Amino acid sequence: MELKGQQVLKQAAMGASCALSALVLAAGQANAQVAPSGEAGDAPAAAVSEAPLVRDYTTTDKTLKSIVDVGPPRLSDGEQATAVTAYSAFQRGWYLTALAIATPLAEQNDVAAQALLGVLHEAGLGIRQDKAKAADWYSLAAASGDNGSALQLAQLYLAGDGVDENKSRAADLFEQAAQTENASALYNLAIIYQEGEGRPFNEQKARDLLVEAAQLNDPEAQYALALSFLEVQGDETDARKGAFWMGRAARRGHSSAQVYYGILRFQGKGVEPDREEAADWFERAARAGNPVGMNRLARIYAYGEGRAQNNTAAAGWHLIARTLGVSDRTLDGLVGTLDDETLANAQKLAQQYSTTLMAPTANPARESP
Repeated sequence: MELKGQQVLKQAAMGASCALSALVLAAGQANAQVAPSGEAGDAPAAAVSEAPLVRDYTTTDKTLKSIVDVGPPRLSDGEQATAVTAYSAFQRGWYLTALAIATPLAEQNDVAAQALLGVLHEAGLGIRQDKAKAADWYSLAAASGDNGSALQLAQLYLAGDGVDENKSRAADLFEQAAQTENASALYNLAIIYQEGEGRPFNEQKARDLLVEAAQLNDPEAQYALALSFLEVQGDETDARKGAFWMGRAARRGHSSAQVYYGILRFQGKGVEPDREEAADWFERAARAGNPVGMNRLARIYAYGEGRAQNNTAAAGWHLIARTLGVSDRTLDGLVGTLDDETLANAQKLAQQYSTTLMAPTANPARESP
């Protein structure tokens, strides 16, 4: 089970005001004018029946300005810059301005400014990337109770990125961040308990944390929780609960969950069997670039179960999956039996999608699950 990646920009705006509107209309007034109306009875009857002229209240200049073009936030005379000002500059893409405003504030123990400096140094925005300095700023902010900074710092300790790897310290920080019901912190802490590194192995504790994160609609947590019900050995197995959470993760766009839920639907494990719906889930995963989903969809077309039998579609989806490094001997055999015209059509179908998908993996012979 992989841990969540860092969420730099997601955490950047914690504690700040809402993001500014992405587009700003230029001010101006329309040139169209309404013709002056005469006294009652002066206008001819024909003129009265004509459609009235419409004043154009839209801007004269229809060009939309980006938030960067608007410029950095402006202060009125005597107004002092605050962390909110720094975040406003950051949100507009004026990173150097944000850095200049936040630095003296952070040195005066402004927690929000310290958190922002952590983001700028970690991502290399407006300054050379330096994750060690990012960790220093996050540490100061986390020590003052900023849970967003605690989460970011935990990620650095977990990966040994900018600091020495320390899963115990990462777990401490995830626990701090989890106090505010942060789904990412709960999920990562659950995986630490599940792996027994940084915390003693505790399967029940891991599951309890996954339940909390899953109930907050975190798809990674929902997927992991589903696996804990479907693949664990012993009395803890529960196919219905596993299918429920797998379906939740699939509906939130988790492509591996979409494949797994499709298999559950196809087999009728924990849910009512429905091969047509299974095919739909395989196709969602396939179009999201999941090669296992591509091979599952290819089998659906090859055997005509859930979709009409179609060797061109079966071979096309398999060729894409094979290009991405996931093989399937049964489908390889199907491709080898195709006539030249069908194979050419399958290759054309594969080319339509393969250019937008990921590069091949290191092991092109890896089998589909």
